[in-house]
Amino acid sequence: APSGSMPVVMFPGWGGVLIHEAVGHGLEGDFAYKGTSIYADKLGKKVGSDLVTLVDDSSWPNARGTTEFDDEGTVGRRNVLIEKGILKGFMHDLISAKMLGASPTGNGRRQSYRHLPIPRMTNTFLDNGDSDPDDIIADTKKGIYVKALSGGSVDTVSGHFNFVVREAYLIESGKITNPVSGATLIGRGIDVLENIDAVGNDLDLGVGICGKGQWVPVTSGLPTVRIAKGITVGGSA
Repeated sequence: APSGSMPVVMFPGWGGVLIHEAVGHGLEGDFAYKGTSIYADKLGKKVGSDLVTLVDDSSWPNARGTTEFDDEGTVGRRNVLIEKGILKGFMHDLISAKMLGASPTGNGRRQSYRHLPIPRMTNTFLDNGDSDPDDIIADTKKGIYVKALSGGSVDTVSGHFNFVVREAYLIESGKITNPVSGATLIGRGIDVLENIDAVGNDLDLGVGICGKGQWVPVTSGLPTVRIAKGITVGGSA
């Protein structure tokens, strides 16, 4: 893999784990009311480009993170967290909602009866845009096309993340060319949101399990997305 700051195009589906980790955890209500999220003081403020609409939807039919109601009895629903780049709200259980003077959002989840409910994601995704995925790639002169991510981590206070890339390819003169190995993605979630300059119309979800002291089933998703800058690709070349 090459190294340095360069455009990154994300494959639709489980590439959404980047959004899940780099942004989603920072929008969980317990981090917000404790002040340990970079987004805690940004409600109503611009945190992304106009193309960014981020949703957590526990009512999505038959998805892995779908719940009719959460583990505190709150009915599941579609929660728009960021709309056209503006932070609209957080994901709440009963406690975080009370602490921030908000309404519960159906995100009070627990691994089992042995655990206390805490704010957790369900089906979290970057919503569709208007661009054709092929046009996004054709319009990228040079960059990395990320098809699959492996492990990753985020610091919710600073928003910094680090991901291991499992499968990626070079983009050269608007075409996907050679596969690369040994790539990592390093950056800050809020910078990623601000530098998304193209969003496809091919939203897809990928299934997973999220750990936050306890484990719950989730999905993460996004359409084909181009991040013009704000991510450093760590490689050997």
